[in-house]
Amino acid sequence: MSISGVLGRFLAVYVVLMIFAGFAFRFFGITSNAGVNVGILIGAVMWSCTAFGMKNKRYFTASEKSKVVWSMIGMNLLLQLLIGGAALAAEGKLSIGALAFALIFVGLIHSLAIAYFVGLAGKSLTKQLQKQAEAGG
Repeated sequence: MSISGVLGRFLAVYVVLMIFAGFAFRFFGITSNAGVNVGILIGAVMWSCTAFGMKNKRYFTASEKSKVVWSMIGMNLLLQLLIGGAALAAEGKLSIGALAFALIFVGLIHSLAIAYFVGLAGKSLTKQLQKQAEAGG
């Protein structure tokens, strides 16, 4: 699997789950929940990174990891801008200041989560591959 494959998986899973959660919240009359958003983000990061490692039998090099982290952060910020802007516009409260503040605040938290969980996926995968090698060898 290539780096673009990882990023494509991340984007697809993240967008689909965000849309599904949005419809589910509306259907059940639940207000949006930041915890669910972060959970979806973490799941998309972990799944796409682990899939890369399992398919390639290795984890990212330092250069690849940097590309993956920064690309995921960029995609996340763009999605937050689009989703946040649409939500504020739908409520008639679209203001550049409010959108910028939300983007900075959410972006910082999500960026830290992405960086942390890309690293955690690597550690988890390394342990899993070691166990497989010990069991097979």
